[in-house]
Amino acid sequence: MSTYSTTPARTLIGLLALVLGACTPGNGSEAPETRSPSPNKDVVLERVESEEETFQVVKTMGGLEHAWAVDWLPDGRMLVTERPGRMLLVDDDGPTQLSNVPEVWAKNQGGLLDVRVAPNYEDSGWIYFTYSMTDGDTGGTVVSRARLDGTALTDVEEIYRQTPFLAPDYHFGSRIAFPGDGTLVVSMGERGQRRERTVDIPTPTTSVGTTVRLNMDGSVPANNPFVGTDEGLDEVYAYGHRNQQGMAIHPETGAIWQHEHGPHGGDELNLVEAGNNYGWPAVSYGDTYTDQSPIGGTTAPGVTDPVEYWDPSPALSGMAFYTGDKFPNWQNHLFMGALAHQKMLRVTLDGQSVSDQEELLRAELGRIRDVATGPDGYLYLLTDAPDGALYQLEPVE
Repeated sequence: MSTYSTTPARTLIGLLALVLGACTPGNGSEAPETRSPSPNKDVVLERVESEEETFQVVKTMGGLEHAWAVDWLPDGRMLVTERPGRMLLVDDDGPTQLSNVPEVWAKNQGGLLDVRVAPNYEDSGWIYFTYSMTDGDTGGTVVSRARLDGTALTDVEEIYRQTPFLAPDYHFGSRIAFPGDGTLVVSMGERGQRRERTVDIPTPTTSVGTTVRLNMDGSVPANNPFVGTDEGLDEVYAYGHRNQQGMAIHPETGAIWQHEHGPHGGDELNLVEAGNNYGWPAVSYGDTYTDQSPIGGTTAPGVTDPVEYWDPSPALSGMAFYTGDKFPNWQNHLFMGALAHQKMLRVTLDGQSVSDQEELLRAELGRIRDVATGPDGYLYLLTDAPDGALYQLEPVE
């Protein structure tokens, strides 16, 4: 785990943190660790002119090991997850590693994944997060919640686990979103089942390759589409997904928007609605990695087509509607990070279709894992790397 310090007065602190990081495995249950922050603005791109706005890119925090998600507490402090199993609390003095984070299955694509602060946090104190965990030789995606007590998580409670657990160490999803009706929706990856074939997909009878919808305590809403039927699990809201690593709620309509990784081509943007089948792997715009042969058809009766797809695949990850006040021409535009193409996409929606899209920051910052609107009105990006960073987009004249 790397650290950073840019002023002589903090050199000793930075070296001490580096030594401690090298001597421990980075498990979330360790004692809290404080990393030294940079007091200076680090402008990495002074002027970027896009179709709608002109901005600069500022590096606000470095030394992040495969960062996965960022969110904010009501008082402005940030929470950042690192895939090896660390959750960081970031304030004006810099990031501090929280203790009492559950043990995660930090292998290949697995580890500590999304984090979201409950919309009623000031009343409930709940922080929700997802991660991969194992049970014997199998594993899957888990949703837990906890409260914050100083630099420790307390009242840690697992509220849902994917069923069934499976052997592959990839395609876990996973993002959390709050539709505003007192529930949360969580994306569950399909765990490589086109190749592994341990369970049948697409089907709502497991939560493999699904979007699940839960009450805030993990119970199942009575109006979920398969409640009271034999057609699917009560918690399943939609199914036929592959590996969905971006999800956001439209700020005006409340609709659930989600993107998912295709295979060799075929990344999708979907409007997720109750009971819908999105087709994977029977239907896909992608093809096989080995010989680029088609995977099923591109549409079929009973399957909901994507709103948009990309071929070749950018490897989309992270997703946010911009709702701040710093970039008025971007209001309610959809922003998505990309891992393979190392860029950000700005997408304009017209109802239930894409009317425009723009590529930004291609090969400038690295693999963009998450995108978020901060409470200060700026747009933030997290990069996925052994020495990744958090960046802030600021308007310039």
